[in-house]
Amino acid sequence: LCFLRAVMATFISVPLKKSSEVDLVKPLSKFVTATYPQGEEQTEYLRAVEELNKLRKSALGRPLDKHESSLEILLR
Repeated sequence: LCFLRAVMATFISVPLKKSSEVDLVKPLSKFVTATYPQGEEQTEYLRAVEELNKLRKSALGRPLDKHESSLEILLR
């Protein structure tokens, strides 16, 4: 004979994490320009800051502006 035990699962309610829009570009760009001399390396880091900002906006689920959404469609 096989005995089955009823196991009751306990669930907890966790509120959704809300994120707000934060301007990371200005402080990070200021840091990069203060830390790295004018040149190719600085330009590369500034581009990376812009890319980080775009990725963060996408992760937040914000709608893309008209230009970005058009590019998104073309790149698929």
